[in-house]
Amino acid sequence: MSISKSLLRYTGFVLSVTTARVVGAIITAATFPFLVRRLGVDVYGLWSYVVAVCGFTGLLANPGLTSYAAQQVAARRQAAFETVSDVLVLRILAGAVDAAAVLVVASFEVRQDVRFLLAWYGVASVLTAGLSLDYLLSSMELFHVQSFISITQQSLYAVGVFTMVRSPKDVIWVPVSIVGSSLLTNLIGWTFLWRQGYRFRFSIAPRRWAVILVPSLHYAGSSLMSTLYHRSGQIAVRWYLGEHALGLYAAAARLADVLRNFLSVAQNVMMPRMALRANSANGLSRLTRIAASVLVLFGIPLTVGGVVTAPVVVPWLLGPQFQGAVHAFQWVALYVITAPAAALFAGTILYAMGRHRDYFTSTLMGAVTAVVLCLILPPLFGIAGACVAYVLGEFAVALYAFLRCPPEVRAAAKTPLLSFAVIASLLMGAVLWAALPRHLPPLVLIGLGCAIYAISWAGVGRNLLKREVEGVA
Repeated sequence: MSISKSLLRYTGFVLSVTTARVVGAIITAATFPFLVRRLGVDVYGLWSYVVAVCGFTGLLANPGLTSYAAQQVAARRQAAFETVSDVLVLRILAGAVDAAAVLVVASFEVRQDVRFLLAWYGVASVLTAGLSLDYLLSSMELFHVQSFISITQQSLYAVGVFTMVRSPKDVIWVPVSIVGSSLLTNLIGWTFLWRQGYRFRFSIAPRRWAVILVPSLHYAGSSLMSTLYHRSGQIAVRWYLGEHALGLYAAAARLADVLRNFLSVAQNVMMPRMALRANSANGLSRLTRIAASVLVLFGIPLTVGGVVTAPVVVPWLLGPQFQGAVHAFQWVALYVITAPAAALFAGTILYAMGRHRDYFTSTLMGAVTAVVLCLILPPLFGIAGACVAYVLGEFAVALYAFLRCPPEVRAAAKTPLLSFAVIASLLMGAVLWAALPRHLPPLVLIGLGCAIYAISWAGVGRNLLKREVEGVA
């Protein structure tokens, strides 16, 4: 294949993946406010608790198996289909263990409605996850198909939520929409592979399982650590503060995550290129500088703007009943910066360089930080303490991973745009703070903040930005 054809092909892949990410972020941004308004504080909090518990038990159903299979298929393509067969069998066995674990956990739940949601969603999600083939599509570079399936699944989920969820009593339709849309799109994906001539020969060969399980458990350890620092907050808040506080915390954390999704689109697109350049010091440093500049340029103003406008924007998006989430969101807004930083230094750079031990240790640092702080801070400081634990868990991952990166990468990450981005963001924040008493409509307030930040860069920071662009070009 010529260089021009190869470049055109991979450009199409990037556009396809970018489109899927952007559409997914938009759908999430639309369904999330609708969902919290319909479910209310308490029920939304309980639903987030169910998702958190299923996140922990779900590790039993997939202890790193798909990560190992994806690596093998990417390296060996159809020669690795025998591994896929073994992985599917192992996932069925592991899924049975997971389903039993979910039912055991559900049996200890005191609320009947939560017990039913845990049992139903936990078991159903295990069955649909076993049919997932997202890891295969990306490994075989079927990115267009992967993007189509992703958009279709999220669209079907959105249709289910918008049409069926009208009140807290309709919460069951949320997992039904998730499971139904996933099952349908998984079947579409397998049908496509079959029609394209991909044949998987299913067999049971326990003698090969040890070869698969040993490296898979390494990936599972990292997944467990990640789940701990992402999900511990929901568990701790419900235990210490109750269901109403859980709803406020879950809504604030999810809103920060929605904002982070928009910021992560650029990083997700750059990840394959970083992996390709992992052995090139200059190439990796250049891509790190670009990623760090994007994080600084957009992450800092999103955080500052979110903190200042939260008293207006949060009730407008989530409804007046979530007025109590304003303070929580202001504490958790730094997640918009710390989470992409953790994904950049740990999930992208260290992983792409093959430094899996450092990658695992960074996630371990985040898990220990988040769990310890979740045990200490919520009883002392309430929801704000849980939010701080959530942010510092991601910060611990980012800091350790940054320190374990090569010196040239650390130097490249220190973008000169940082200082002016902070100044422009603080100026924007001051203007927005002064505008709050005027009771401007939320969209006008957001537009004002964007205009002030853009004018700051266009007027004073233009030359700095121009030099930075020329430096990485």
